[in-house]
Amino acid sequence: MKRTLLIILLIPALLFSQGKLEKAKESLSESSETRNDRSTRTSRNNHQNSSDNNGFFYDFFIELGYYALYGTVIGQSEYRSLTPHPYYKNTFGEYLKGDSTNSKNSIFKISAIRHFNKRINGLEINANYRILPIFGLEASYIHFSERTIIGSDYLEVASLMANYYRIREKNISLWWGLGTSYVGNDVKKLGFAYNIGTEIYPFKPISLHVSWKQSFINNTSIDVFKTQIKYHIKNTALFTGYHEYQLGSEKNAGFILGAEYTF
Repeated sequence: MKRTLLIILLIPALLFSQGKLEKAKESLSESSETRNDRSTRTSRNNHQNSSDNNGFFYDFFIELGYYALYGTVIGQSEYRSLTPHPYYKNTFGEYLKGDSTNSKNSIFKISAIRHFNKRINGLEINANYRILPIFGLEASYIHFSERTIIGSDYLEVASLMANYYRIREKNISLWWGLGTSYVGNDVKKLGFAYNIGTEIYPFKPISLHVSWKQSFINNTSIDVFKTQIKYHIKNTALFTGYHEYQLGSEKNAGFILGAEYTF
C-alpha cells in the first residue's frame, strides 16, 4: 500500500520534470506546419522577452553589420598582414601595415570553452583558420548537458562560417560572416547562419571579444551572444566572460572559462 501511494505521489513530479534541453529540442523540431496556435503565441512571447533583454546588443550589432557591409561594397582598405599572435614582440593586435619579418599571411586558432550554468553545462570547441588576412573559415561545436529527475539529456550544435574581416587595424578587428549550423540529437536539422564580431586590443596583454551569431532552425532560431576578456601569453590566451544562448524557446546563459592557442 505504501509503495503504491509513493508511486502515485511521484507520477506528477515525473510528468512535469521535463528539462530545458528537452523543451529546446521540441521547439527547434517544430515546423510552421506542425506548430499550433498556443505554441506560436508562446514562442512569440519568449522571442519578445529575449528581444527586450538583448535589444541594446542586437541594435548595436545591426549597426556594425550595416557599416561592415557598406564598406565591403563601396569602401577601400589598405593591405594588412597578420601577426604571429596578438602583442607579438613590438606589435599590438592581429594586423600589421604591409609586410615585415614579423608578419604572416595566414594563422590558425583553436580554443576550448567550459560553460557554467545552474542547470545546463556546456563544452565548446572552436577552430578558426585565417586563410588570408581578409578571409577565414570558422568551425564550432557545442555539447550541452543537463541532469534531470529522470536522467541526463544532451544537445549538440555545430556551425561552419565563412568570415570576411572588414576592419583590420592594430587596435581592432571586425568581421562578419555567413554559413550554416546543424543541430543534432533529436532535432537533426541544418539551417542558415550569420555572425558579426569584433576583437579590441586596448593595451598589452588584454583584448576584448564581442560577437553575435544567429542560426535559423525550422520556425525558430539559435541566438548566441558572447563577451570575453582575454589575457595573452605569447601564443596562448586565457579568457573568461559571459555567453548567452537562446536555444529555440529556452534561454541558457552563464559565465565561461576558456583557453585559445594560435599557430
